[in-house]
Amino acid sequence: MKISDLKIINVLHYYATGAGQEFHNWFVREKIKNTTLLEHPFPFSNRNFANFESYSSGEKTFQKNLRRRIKFMPVRYILDFFRTIRLLLFSKEKYDLYIGSGCFDTLPGIVLKWFEKVDKVVIYTIDYVPETHGGGLYKFLYLTIDKFCCYHVDKIWNISRGRQMPARLKNGVKKEKCAPDIWVPHGTHALDLKSRLPEKTNPFKIAFFGHVKESSGVQLFIDTMPELLEKYSNLTLDVIGGGPYIETLKKQAEELSINDKITFHGFVENHNEAEAKLMQCGIAIALYSKMEGDFSEFGDPGKPKVYLACGLPVIIGNVPEIAEVIEENKAGKSISYNKAELKSALDEIIEDHKAYRANAIKLSQDFDWSIIISNALEATL
Repeated sequence: MKISDLKIINVLHYYATGAGQEFHNWFVREKIKNTTLLEHPFPFSNRNFANFESYSSGEKTFQKNLRRRIKFMPVRYILDFFRTIRLLLFSKEKYDLYIGSGCFDTLPGIVLKWFEKVDKVVIYTIDYVPETHGGGLYKFLYLTIDKFCCYHVDKIWNISRGRQMPARLKNGVKKEKCAPDIWVPHGTHALDLKSRLPEKTNPFKIAFFGHVKESSGVQLFIDTMPELLEKYSNLTLDVIGGGPYIETLKKQAEELSINDKITFHGFVENHNEAEAKLMQCGIAIALYSKMEGDFSEFGDPGKPKVYLACGLPVIIGNVPEIAEVIEENKAGKSISYNKAELKSALDEIIEDHKAYRANAIKLSQDFDWSIIISNALEATL
């Protein structure tokens, strides 16, 4: 079947633009027969509604905002499950492919396949969290539903090349019962952004982009800034994103008397606007650690690849797989979560910034969304 003849539904939970939306947007640009997106808001999302929209051959046919009234996560997931079933079961469309981002959003697709509303179902494992932090019952439900999905979908898309399936097998999933799995990593807009990249950037302008949590590691950089400023007096930090840890970081900056060196931009919903801000910076940080609330070990966080596509060498915590790739390609430095390695990495990148930046741009092009999506569809349909 030609890509242009496909009908595809993407179901996900929303905080900011992620892989599911990238697939949907690519389908719109490619003008496939029908692409539908259902975004349920996470309880911590700034949105208080679900977005339900559909395009036919690149033209929007409808868009609805569906109110969310309950934030309590367990109840919200149950209601979202039934909302997905209700919206699609009574839809006139029958879809060739249902893409669920994670097990909770894939489960409705399996039910819809039983009702012959979708032909094939994919679980796109954006995050796999074998040691969930939601309590014993939540962990049991999460692992049980994920296993059920692996056994009943048509294809497993793992965002991590070599960590998610081994972790599943360790948790009792039987490989022989699973659908075939392929690697579908997080992508970039590298080819689109290439012509917009500035010729030169300021290596002393450091960026963080994403959901600001304690596990994001921004506090380590802020804590190190007074020492860095002794050597680099014009060093600054741009924090692009919102989240529960913002006020703590602001207080930390105030206590260290470096408020004037840090700009908190807040949550930027428009991804193009966020990319424009990042392209004005020179180096980016993604200081992952294995603390509670960090899911990057078994995932493929999108933030480092956004940095690369924006021409930013990355200082990255040595937790996710992409850290090894960045280090091997000299597109940044992979470090342990401590001040000494952070300072050493920054010194090295600043000293040879031009080469690190060129390597970052080159590496990002290997992960362009157009390549990743085309390969995923070819292997699935």
